[in-house]
Amino acid sequence: MGLRGTGLRLLVAGGVGISIVFASAAPTSADEITDAQARLQVIGKLKGTLKDNLQKAQAQEIALQQQLQETRDTINQTIDKIAAAERLISELERQITALDAKIAEEQLELRKTKAEYATFVRSVYKSNTDPMAQLLAAPDFQGFLNRAVAIEHLTYLANKLIDHIHKVDLQLHEQQDLVKAKKKEADKERADLVDQKAALVQQQAHQQDLENRLRQSIAQVKWELTAIDSQSAALAQRIADMEIARQDQLIAEAEQAAWQQAQFWMQHNLFTLPGAGAGHSTKYPLIWPLQQGSLTLLFGPCTQAFEPPGFGYAHFHTGVDIAYNQGSPILAADDGVVVAAASSVLDGQLVGYGNYIIVAHRNNFFSLYGHLLGFQVKAGDSVHQGQLIGYEGSTGNSTGPHVHFEYRYGGQPTNPLPYLPPNGPNNFNQ
Repeated sequence: MGLRGTGLRLLVAGGVGISIVFASAAPTSADEITDAQARLQVIGKLKGTLKDNLQKAQAQEIALQQQLQETRDTINQTIDKIAAAERLISELERQITALDAKIAEEQLELRKTKAEYATFVRSVYKSNTDPMAQLLAAPDFQGFLNRAVAIEHLTYLANKLIDHIHKVDLQLHEQQDLVKAKKKEADKERADLVDQKAALVQQQAHQQDLENRLRQSIAQVKWELTAIDSQSAALAQRIADMEIARQDQLIAEAEQAAWQQAQFWMQHNLFTLPGAGAGHSTKYPLIWPLQQGSLTLLFGPCTQAFEPPGFGYAHFHTGVDIAYNQGSPILAADDGVVVAAASSVLDGQLVGYGNYIIVAHRNNFFSLYGHLLGFQVKAGDSVHQGQLIGYEGSTGNSTGPHVHFEYRYGGQPTNPLPYLPPNGPNNFNQ
């Protein structure tokens, strides 16, 4: 019985041990399932956030590519203008050389005439010929008149010739001064264009660097989206936070680059801003672009995840949102020039601002109208306050029909409400 008893005891003990193992393994397995589910939830949320950020970054990359093309086009136009200015300078230099030669020729002629006249006077003086005696020695009265007329005519012709040469010399010098003034102006224009080209090349390099960094960030986020499934939730969170922070910074820089380009063009007079029109409000700088409806989101910090960071906040709304019926008219808030009437498109879909318009105004102010249904203007158009420029829509990252209205000084967002008539959207324009 000893062996059987021992075997039985071991079997019983083994059974108890197995029971203990199974009893302790069951809750551990449940915990692991719960942990895995929690991890999947975290990973899923992070992937969604990364994809949203990736979409914004890709939209900004496309916008940067458009800006780069515009900058390249402007550089080429500036090079053409420099060449035209140099041709003009060359022609003016040729004219100055020709005028110098003509002036020298006229001055030589004047010296010759004066010398010949002086020789004539000296010869008369040396011959002791008295003009009065010559007149009195005339055989008759008619001869007297003929001699008087001849002497007068000779003196007249000499004086007339000298006056003529003086007059031509004066005219040539006036022409010379005019051509030299034109050349000085052309020299200045060429110098300004060369400076403009250098600034454009610098801007192009900045945009290209930004576009390269944004592309690298996009590639990194795409790789992270494929690798995130094999990472722990904590590691994935850390990496996602780092990538999102870096990409948010690049997106903010890319958005700023568009405003800087518009500001650059205005500062370098690449377009002419109109003065205040007769119908401009005398009380307020701006009128409401959508003149009825309600304010759904104000300027400042917000909780909307799709709004970029700004002014030290995780999410900052850089304008005001005005909601009303889709298709409602959107008006220019102030006189200015349209510097952009474009669309933020990614994979055939409108993202970001969707269809948007940017208008440059006097004193380095700009306005933006986002999420439009369509345009009534194009880049380069002059607009006056109250002019129809587009229609309210819900394109891009939009939660419903509204216009996103921004007002910026230089490239910095500023709250538009102090510049607008009070009491919300209205048609006040006095």
